[in-house]
Amino acid sequence: MIVKKVAFFVNPLAGYGGIRNNKGSDNLSLKNISDSVSVKRAIEFLKGINSKGIEFIVPSGPMGSMEMDQAGITCSISYYPGEPSSREDTINFVHSAEETDLICFVGGDGTARDILTAGTDLPVFGIPSGVKMYSSVFAMNIRNAVEVFNRVCNQDISYIRAEVDDINEEKYRSGILEVKKFGELMVPDTAGVVISSKAEYPESSVFDIAEYLLDNMDPETYYIIGPGSTCKALINSMGMHTNMLGFDVIKGKQLISADAGEDQIYHFVATGRAKIIISIIGGQGFLLGRGNQQISHRILASIGFENICVISSREKIADLDGLSIDINTDNIAVPKYVRVLTGYGQYRIMKLKD
Repeated sequence: MIVKKVAFFVNPLAGYGGIRNNKGSDNLSLKNISDSVSVKRAIEFLKGINSKGIEFIVPSGPMGSMEMDQAGITCSISYYPGEPSSREDTINFVHSAEETDLICFVGGDGTARDILTAGTDLPVFGIPSGVKMYSSVFAMNIRNAVEVFNRVCNQDISYIRAEVDDINEEKYRSGILEVKKFGELMVPDTAGVVISSKAEYPESSVFDIAEYLLDNMDPETYYIIGPGSTCKALINSMGMHTNMLGFDVIKGKQLISADAGEDQIYHFVATGRAKIIISIIGGQGFLLGRGNQQISHRILASIGFENICVISSREKIADLDGLSIDINTDNIAVPKYVRVLTGYGQYRIMKLKD
């Protein structure tokens, strides 16, 4: 099937919780649409695609027509959501779009769950904008999203079933990760779509990694240590226990700030003497932009890739052909390769996919 008619919509709240260090967006409200992460990503996506010959059906306002107008794309409004829009608006819009070929949306796991709840048989395609991103229905990043969309609108490709997963956000905020599969949706079977869900691996070398980092720490440098069991092995080795899913700031092997948000991290980075220690998402190979949205464009621009230490167990990266990022890198020097610390003084060179 070559796609000619697309139902497109945006969840304006998706991703907002990442910047707010909320580890989800379910209990937040968006005071100003200019703060919306997903609206910006939607406009970037729409400006990149080839929309010629495609009929777009959208909701009104920030849920669709506003972004279409800013991208200069003609569309038809089929649904008028409330202000602010809600999950019921997503469900109702999906119901109104049954005569289209594809549902294309900008959002996260919660948005995918809402589409699943609507009970559609249409194929879907997600532009990633959420905080958690455990489902397998999204493009790798904006560039991949543009490529996949242009492909499905010009080639007769097949579709496969992909998981819709989500987590308990209340438990997530307290450091407990509980992932649940809610169902499956049809997605394009093509490169650029994340088909594998996040995976957990045995991490036999994490304490060797922690020992090496501890032995080589500069007492005058702020170390901003990311989420996940690999990074928390370093925290635990110093006799501390913090939120498994948050960022911690260490100096002189002392905890300066636990579960730090974007503004706090930027404060330490701006001192000019800081390093970020992060790990890789198992199964997907994401380095930045998934699960660590506290690392914003301004933080990355300030600290540079040269001050980011990537760590991983050997098992987690054994089957990866490279690492991916899903973050704005405008005016930032992005290396072609990064060193990944996999043991005590042991590194593996990994390609960084653009």
